[in-house]
Amino acid sequence: MTSSTEPAAGDGGYHRVLRGAGAAGADALRTPELRSGEWTRFTDDAALGDTVAEDILASLAGDVREAARSQGYAIGWAEGRRAAAAEHERVLAELHQAAAEAEQRRSVEHAAAVRALAAAARGLDEELAARVVSIEEQSLALAAELTELLVGHELAVAEDPVRDLVRRALTLQPVGAPVTLRIAPGQLAPEHRAMLAEAGVGVAEDFTLAPGDALVESPRQVVDLRISTALERIREALS
Repeated sequence: MTSSTEPAAGDGGYHRVLRGAGAAGADALRTPELRSGEWTRFTDDAALGDTVAEDILASLAGDVREAARSQGYAIGWAEGRRAAAAEHERVLAELHQAAAEAEQRRSVEHAAAVRALAAAARGLDEELAARVVSIEEQSLALAAELTELLVGHELAVAEDPVRDLVRRALTLQPVGAPVTLRIAPGQLAPEHRAMLAEAGVGVAEDFTLAPGDALVESPRQVVDLRISTALERIREALS
């Protein structure tokens, strides 16, 4: 049963009020939400539009933003420092590698230069040694040739070279032993033979001897007075 003491909309401007079972089955009146809030809209309906809650949530949001900004800056700074450190290490490694390679090249070039200098020094020593040997040989040959020329000159200008030869033979005569002077044919004059005979020295002409050569023979030794033998002894002394 429904009843109403208030007039309906058509009855003098009054709304009709439902009561009892009719009120229980009626739909609720839908009204728009007039409350609003920038931060409380994310909460339950009880806090929506609450100014204190808005202020608290806005402050918390600002703190969160600042913390996030600071954290992002710190993370970016740390990452930047790590990246810079890694780049620094990479550049240092490249520099060390380049320096090591340059040092290795210098060592190789230095060793090659030392080997080249050593080879050049050995070549120079060998060339100098060869030149010294050549000069020595030429000097020896020149000295022997000069000696031979001097001997020939002395024999040519000597007043009596055979007499000088006889005197040398007499000085080499051993005491108390028979001596024979072997000499080239036609070299001794009568006075030379007389000198030898007086000293007890025999004479034997030897066709194998050249003019100016002589051999003094005794039972114990033979003294070679040949000019060629004297020149050979000079060559041996010079060498």
